[in-house]
Order: sequence, then C-alpha cells, then structure tokens
Amino acid sequence: MSMYRKYLLKRNFWAVPRKDGREPNCYVRHDIKVGGIYAFLQHRGVRIVADNKEKTFNNFNDLDLYLDRLVIFKGNDNSDFLTILNRRSTTKLLRQIPI
Repeated sequence: MSMYRKYLLKRNFWAVPRKDGREPNCYVRHDIKVGGIYAFLQHRGVRIVADNKEKTFNNFNDLDLYLDRLVIFKGNDNSDFLTILNRRSTTKLLRQIPI
C-alpha cells in the first residue's frame, strides 16, 4: 500500500487526514478542467473517482495512463481562462439557490 501512497504524492495528490488520527486512505488532487480527482487506497490497488466516474487500478502503468488522460494538455490558454470563468459563474449561481 505504501508504494501507491508514494506514487500519489509524486503525482501531486494531497493526503486527507482521518479524524481518528490513523494513516490517511484518501488522496485529493484538483485540476482546472476535471475538478477534483480522488484516490482511495484499497487492499490491492487504488480506486480513482474523477468526473463522476469510478475506476479501480492494481497496475501502475494503467493508473499512469489514466491520470495522464485526465489532465488536459496546455495548448490553448484562452480555453483554460474560459473554463475558469465558467466554473466561477456556475458556482456563484449554485450558491444563490436557497436550500
């Protein structure tokens, strides 16, 4: 399990501490276009939740390819800027909805 932990930390994931003080089993990374990418350590592998999809990996090569495909290549800065503006306006609208 520690091999996956080291791998996730190298891929810029942040550990989410547990409330009971034990070792964390959830790691989080944020991407501009995808949003939150959550990695949960399991007995033999990692479960990745991103973009409302859930996949389990027990092979580093498959996990590496999947994470590379999630991250959008920086080719057009305008599209990144527009994505950020769209996210902010959507968040602003959702916060105005009375619950």
